[in-house]
Amino acid sequence: MTRGSVAPAGLAALVMLAALLVAIQHTPQPAPAAPSPSTSVPPIDVALYAPPTDIPGGAASASIQQAGAFAWQEFIALNWPAVKQTGGMNQRDVPDAANCAFADPKCNDRLRVWETYRGKVEIFPGMGNPPGYATPPPSTPNWSYGYDALPQYNYSQGLVSGPCTGTPPPQAAFVNLDETDEIGLDSMYSGEGPLSSSGNADPQLVRFLAKANRTEYVYVARHAGWWLGGGPGGAPLTSTIDYVMQNGADPSPNNDTYVSFPSGTIEVKAGWRPLGPLENPTRFHTQRVRFYENGSSAACYREQTWALAALHIIQKTPSAPYFVYATFEQTDNIRTPRGADVENDDGAVVQPPSALCPAGQTYPCPTTPRTQFVDAPSPQPNSAVPPQVVLNPTTASYCTASFKQRPKYQLYYANQIGPVPRQGFICVNHRAQLIPPPIVAVNRAAHAAIAAYAAKHGFGSGPWAHYKLVNVQYVPVDKTYAGYFRGSNPNNYDNPASYYLANSVVETNTVLQTFSGGLTPFVRSDYQYHFWLGDPSPRPTPPPSLTQTHKQVFYGGTGHDMGGCMGCHGSQGQDQGGNFSVIMARGPVSGPEIPHSPALRAARPRLAASLTSRAAQIRNRHLIPDKAP
Repeated sequence: MTRGSVAPAGLAALVMLAALLVAIQHTPQPAPAAPSPSTSVPPIDVALYAPPTDIPGGAASASIQQAGAFAWQEFIALNWPAVKQTGGMNQRDVPDAANCAFADPKCNDRLRVWETYRGKVEIFPGMGNPPGYATPPPSTPNWSYGYDALPQYNYSQGLVSGPCTGTPPPQAAFVNLDETDEIGLDSMYSGEGPLSSSGNADPQLVRFLAKANRTEYVYVARHAGWWLGGGPGGAPLTSTIDYVMQNGADPSPNNDTYVSFPSGTIEVKAGWRPLGPLENPTRFHTQRVRFYENGSSAACYREQTWALAALHIIQKTPSAPYFVYATFEQTDNIRTPRGADVENDDGAVVQPPSALCPAGQTYPCPTTPRTQFVDAPSPQPNSAVPPQVVLNPTTASYCTASFKQRPKYQLYYANQIGPVPRQGFICVNHRAQLIPPPIVAVNRAAHAAIAAYAAKHGFGSGPWAHYKLVNVQYVPVDKTYAGYFRGSNPNNYDNPASYYLANSVVETNTVLQTFSGGLTPFVRSDYQYHFWLGDPSPRPTPPPSLTQTHKQVFYGGTGHDMGGCMGCHGSQGQDQGGNFSVIMARGPVSGPEIPHSPALRAARPRLAASLTSRAAQIRNRHLIPDKAP
């Protein structure tokens, strides 16, 4: 989920959009129990440095263990040390298998393969062509349209002045953190981070990037003008929306008429932060990053070495044209108020239930204070009483006494806009949906495989022993309100933990942790409205089979009211004509985000030009969670 800011001109519209939140109550969970061992985890081969092309046997018939092993093979391939980057042909996306093994300490200075992917502004620049763009000479196969050029971040004219101090570095950092919030809904922080840092306005703030691989870039670049994001010669987003509406599915892959990426398209989203003085840097993958601050007349940038906190990987495969969604986290993200890890490296909860809840709260207690959705009394689209997220109880105290006081160890967030609690910080005690035992077993197997591989090569697992798969989505599921789900099978895709796939660092507030619904002002989740109703350019009437309840993921002629990452990419990507790619659906990146936390909001306003872009306004339309059964 990616990028943008709220335009002053669009603030009234966003208030209306926020009023369209339709909610689902937090699903009660039993106290966490020790996971039972699994014997059905497929072998994980750490020597494989090419991303897997599909889940063996196909997504529809896979177990969650098979999908989890596929996700780990992606993680290993994408975190392989890359060849050295000089701007030469075929250097980005390329692992240096000849000179580096996975977790090889002699290659610690190398970029990882996914870090060499193009950032979203390198594919959809704020001005001009993508950097390095070149048309192919006649009869030139496998042309990459300048993909391997060294990174340049060309935002709209005047939005970035240059480095905050000194002269520009000889080469821009490949890790370009131009997002400072969770799609405009909240800002995310780590209490473990430093309270002060030279040149960083908010050093506990988690910042984000979005990137895409060579396959995605070449697909966009070979269609001259698609990077313009619409208009004459631009990407055919509107016609793609019409196609999806009429057919209940995306066009065939690698399409030249409509937007439909080739199989093998990969996008990543990552959360990064500075490490605090008491943290062990050997437990984290670190890299040189670029981040943005508010300069005197425009944004300026700094470059420092930061740590990877979370990584999303989504890949379009032959059996999953809606993409497979996998998300990983560093172990130390979720801590108790006293600083102890809530989960171990494999994702199993290691604290007794009583230790997960502060005084005055009982399990489940995912946050302090607890929050819950309150549904509107009427399903009408113009209901006078908007559904909202409220404190439970409404008199509950925030995690700290004021915005000036920061939680010491825990992850915490501040909501930014809409009918949600916004008067203080909210601390994260544990996940809204715990990592299920089959995924814990997959993590255990992956860590064992990495340790054995590393030992064979004469070194240790490095930081990779401390990253774990949270879960994976690989088949769309449609909610049914007779039984909520068709079932609750932890060994496949049809269970709440998989349905509500969310990362504790990337999708953290109540809306995101339990997301399923839509992202337009004309949709109320689970009512008989659809994403194109009210569009200023009338669309053809959709088939009745696709309008019974709100749907936002379309596959095989059927619409699904899907949750979590897939549902969000459906709302922001497929429903916007981008084939599940939010990067594609939003197009040109006008400018980077800068910190705008509550404590800094008055002194450090956002960039005006970023606020007024249409893409920024679309990006900040509120996610609409489901109505409870």
